[in-house]
Amino acid sequence: MKRLYLKPNRGAWFKFVFSGLILSGLLSFTGCSSNNNGGVPETCNVPQEASLSTQERIGGAISSVELFSEEGTEWTLFNLANELRATQVGTTKTTEYSIEVAGFIHEIDVVTYDGSRYALLAMGDEGIAVVNVTDPSAMTLVTSVKVNYEQTGIIWTEGGGDVIGDDEDPNTIASTRAPISSLAVYDDGDENTPVELLIADEGYGLHKTLLSNLFNDIQGEGREADGTLTIDSEVYTLQYAGETAWGGPKNLTLYGDGANQKLFVAQGFLGMGVYDPVSLEKVGQYNLYTDATEANGGEDWFIDMNVANEVQAGNIDACTGMPNYNQASFEIQEVWHGDVDAPTPWADFDRYGKFYYDARKIEVVNYPDAGGPGIDQTIAYIAYGLAGMVAVDVTGYDIAGARNATCDANLDDANPFLQASYLGYAPAVPAHGPDDQTGEEAQSLYPYFGAGMLKEAGVVDVKVDANNNNVYFSDHFAGIVVLGNADDPAQWKGDNAPYNNDEAGGTLGDHWPDYEFVTSYDMTPIPEGEEEIPQYLEESPVLLATGEVSGHGNNFALSSAFDSVTSGQVDLLATSGGGGLSFIDVEISGALASNTFTVPVHYATTAEIGAAADGSATQEINIGHSEGVAAYGSFVFLADGPHGMSVWQVADEDCNPIDDVHLVANTLQSEYPVTIGTETINPTPHAYDVVLDVVNQSALVMSQSRGLRRVSTVQEGAVGSPVLLYPQDTDIFEHNTDSGNVVDYLHMQDHTYGVALKGSLAFTADGSNGLTVYDLSKDPTDPASGYVVSNLGGDTNSQPDLGRASSVALWEDADNSKTYAFVAAGSNGIGVVDVTDVENMALVKVFEPIKMEDDHVGKADGKSVVVKVVDNHAFFTYDSFGVVSYSIADLIAPLIEGTDPTKIWAQGGEDQRPVAKARFKLQDETMFGSASLSELGGGSSGMDVVQVDGKNLFYIAYGDAGVIKVDWTDPSAPVLLEHANTVGSALDVTVINGRAYVADSGGGMALLK
Repeated sequence: MKRLYLKPNRGAWFKFVFSGLILSGLLSFTGCSSNNNGGVPETCNVPQEASLSTQERIGGAISSVELFSEEGTEWTLFNLANELRATQVGTTKTTEYSIEVAGFIHEIDVVTYDGSRYALLAMGDEGIAVVNVTDPSAMTLVTSVKVNYEQTGIIWTEGGGDVIGDDEDPNTIASTRAPISSLAVYDDGDENTPVELLIADEGYGLHKTLLSNLFNDIQGEGREADGTLTIDSEVYTLQYAGETAWGGPKNLTLYGDGANQKLFVAQGFLGMGVYDPVSLEKVGQYNLYTDATEANGGEDWFIDMNVANEVQAGNIDACTGMPNYNQASFEIQEVWHGDVDAPTPWADFDRYGKFYYDARKIEVVNYPDAGGPGIDQTIAYIAYGLAGMVAVDVTGYDIAGARNATCDANLDDANPFLQASYLGYAPAVPAHGPDDQTGEEAQSLYPYFGAGMLKEAGVVDVKVDANNNNVYFSDHFAGIVVLGNADDPAQWKGDNAPYNNDEAGGTLGDHWPDYEFVTSYDMTPIPEGEEEIPQYLEESPVLLATGEVSGHGNNFALSSAFDSVTSGQVDLLATSGGGGLSFIDVEISGALASNTFTVPVHYATTAEIGAAADGSATQEINIGHSEGVAAYGSFVFLADGPHGMSVWQVADEDCNPIDDVHLVANTLQSEYPVTIGTETINPTPHAYDVVLDVVNQSALVMSQSRGLRRVSTVQEGAVGSPVLLYPQDTDIFEHNTDSGNVVDYLHMQDHTYGVALKGSLAFTADGSNGLTVYDLSKDPTDPASGYVVSNLGGDTNSQPDLGRASSVALWEDADNSKTYAFVAAGSNGIGVVDVTDVENMALVKVFEPIKMEDDHVGKADGKSVVVKVVDNHAFFTYDSFGVVSYSIADLIAPLIEGTDPTKIWAQGGEDQRPVAKARFKLQDETMFGSASLSELGGGSSGMDVVQVDGKNLFYIAYGDAGVIKVDWTDPSAPVLLEHANTVGSALDVTVINGRAYVADSGGGMALLK
């Protein structure tokens, strides 16, 4: 039996360096186990260098599903991260077959070519894979190829407000690792015309090649000189205003017959584009954000705003109708840094509002005689993220033609450009949930609150059951939703519309609540189990709303046996990311109250069995939302978002690493408490990271919006006999509880991202609240106990001093016993706080790192994410580039008397910012990176440090670029030693017993050695 608790052993020196925490000192603990002589095995708790040479994966997200028939039997193909799986569709489970490919599978398309059946896989920046699935029980990889792109002459505005790029010095984007999101096979029906492959590249636009090129590995034929896929034609679809592009295609839908087919493209923040698949010319579009007709009655995030009236004269893109780079420059230089009072539509959209205009999928259906005899109507249904599911009229798509270069006239009036028109919509479930405002969010030109959830929330996919005139769509929070009247979206509204969904005495347009603009539906929150959902989901025109089925709503497919009238078959297959794949049987027999669904089959993302709420070993374990990881002795502790925390045995009793890694303990897989008898089993919801409190034998789980949760690890668990871990009520530390605010100086929701310990005090990186301190020795069930000790940064309604604090590390000055907290302060950069007197913490300085831009002094872009202290230096990861190091002496150095610690530099003024010892960027050889990795995306996130043989070895999670190892013994000269791609986006890493374990988001947990 393996003990999970961390047991003291006198005299051992160690340093834990987890996300947002540094613990160092003479702490007592035992290693993995004792030997026969009562000692500690020499291999336990000894720092060891880890290699990144090979890797395995546990779990991962399931997000793509496709169907095909083989000899009368329906099969499904679905992904588990980078693994393609195949199984038969039915009401009972059958054998699964699998094959791994190079990258995470974003989409699966099935095509017959030369008499065989193939799965074409869109794998992001790993390109396209082709798998022979003629025999799904013996799948084989045929080829894997990347795609390149290049576009020059681009103009954008950089973070300081300067317009970059002109005829003399144009900006160019190029890569041999195009991020491929979707594929479509174009066949015009003419046997003399070769079949072509249309490719969605989110970093560029659309590419087209012969399908035969995909199967031809010969350079000069199917391959370019650089080994990438031969491309026959392409079109650039992006628009830059700031440094982040809009309009990268997310999904392709071919619709129509023969030569009349058109390509409907979900272009994210630019809405829907319609393209000619032959010429790749754009022949139509719809953008809810720029739709000034307000046919929807202002039922979108910016209500009745007309962006053309908000920008400065001439500052709009003629083709997209969006704010351009000149508008971005004006807002940064004249509004943000200047004293001009003017609207900021670019910033309002780019930093927050865009998530409410994110087109992800499109379904197109034609309705014969809808406008009368012989008058058809064609409708496009757009899965529009937080804008909901939006229906638009695309009648005439088949004869639509392109515009001229300035987009102010048709090239041929007989084939006019199609401006689709709004018909109706169903709202998404709000990202923040139906809730009341708990305080004023801090405001600036760049608000960025809750962006992580906004990226995922809303409507994801849409399908139409034309036979029964119903629309099916998936919503992140509502699961599968079914609406009637598919052919008449104008009927999509509640029986008592219009509704007033603004708060009592509210101001329309202040975004409180975040569904205030909805008037066609009743958004009143009603209880649904442990959650609240909008009232409209239980009223007409909704016919069914499943709620979350094993996880958040995601992509889905309708089966060939689809029959919504009767039960007993699988009607649809729904993916739920880290929650797995569900076969669902729906029965729509009439009004909503009589409609039902069942889930006869569910495929989890791991084969592990964990502890259920009653303690029995019966709980499916899903892993696929991995965000944070920590390790000690023989165990790794993984934070997996909605699936809470799980514990994995990664070494034997002598701390020798093992390859056969299995679960030994877990918290509830649910996000809500479960009552067993008289006892309440609390979860660790929204688990973002884990920090181990060795002295008190507990794990501290960062539960984001639900505060800090302490889980005792003094329990026994073993492989095959997992133990259930859970926090007691006295282990839940929040300042914004269900019953209200605990202290009067903190009004906003908890956002716990990181913690550093000093005795019983927990210094938490509390998001937009700044730095919040809890006393873990006090009773959090008693607000009067004083468990909320103090806060810095949460008592302001202007731009918060510490930005969006995401990590904190403590350091004590041996010369004067002062204690400092170093804070990763998001877009505010780096914060330094004197916490010697914890009840009177003082801001020393907050600043954005120095960045030289065209020979003038500027500031670093992006957000700081994690801070780590090693010896007398502090290291900060940045999501926009990499890692920056500082001498602690420079960080704590006093400012000139009278200096505002939040304004230690301004353009043209005195600059009191510390000079970094080094800046590391993986993709830049001038910043200690590698030229060979220059095309990789990704910025840095979590990191761990191993001190061995006099060296400081940094292991850094680098987002989409994977994980790296850096020798940073000399703070001014880091040396890149190793790099390894991971399947997902590497968010955190820990090293134990000579191996590295990575929280790889949708890639699950990666194990490297």
